[in-house]
Amino acid sequence: EALRKKRPADAMCIDCKADRPEWASVSNGVFLCLACSGRHRGLGVHISFVRSLTMDAWKPEQLRAMELGGNELFLHLLQENGLGGAGLDQRYSAPAVAEYRASLQAMAKQQEPQKPQETPVSQLLPAAAPAPAAAVQQKCSQQAAAAVPAGVERSKPGAAKVDVWGDDLWS
Repeated sequence: EALRKKRPADAMCIDCKADRPEWASVSNGVFLCLACSGRHRGLGVHISFVRSLTMDAWKPEQLRAMELGGNELFLHLLQENGLGGAGLDQRYSAPAVAEYRASLQAMAKQQEPQKPQETPVSQLLPAAAPAPAAAVQQKCSQQAAAAVPAGVERSKPGAAKVDVWGDDLWS
C-alpha cells in the first residue's frame, strides 16, 4: 500500500488504467484492479501470481518483488519490446516479460527486504537507463550467478525456463 502511494504509476491498474488498484501481480511486480486481477488469474500462476493488497497475507519476498518492480518499470519494458498495444496473453507470455519475471523473482528471493525509502525505483535504472529487464538483471546478476532459484533452469546464457510443475514459485 505504501509503495502504491509513493509511486504515481502504481496508483492505477497496469492494464486498464483504473484508479486505486486493490490487487497485484507479484510475479510481474505490478498493480491491478479487481477486473484485471481476474484476467491475470486466468493466465495461470506461472505467468501472474495475483494477491489482494488488503485481504491476503504477503511473504517478505513478495513484498520485495513489488518494491523492486512497479508499473513504471513494467511499462518501460513493454514499450521497449513493442508490446504496449499487445493483448493480455501476448504481453505477459512474451519472452522479454518471462525473462523479467525470472529476474525479478530471483532478485526478490536473494536480497533481504529493506525499507522502501532505502531502495527507490529510480535507483534500479542506471543513468543510461537500459531496458528494464536488463536493469533488474544487472542489479541481481552477481547474486543470481551464484544461486539459481528453485524451479528455474538455465539452458543457455540469458535464457530461463520455469518449471511450473515443480516447487511453488513463491514458497
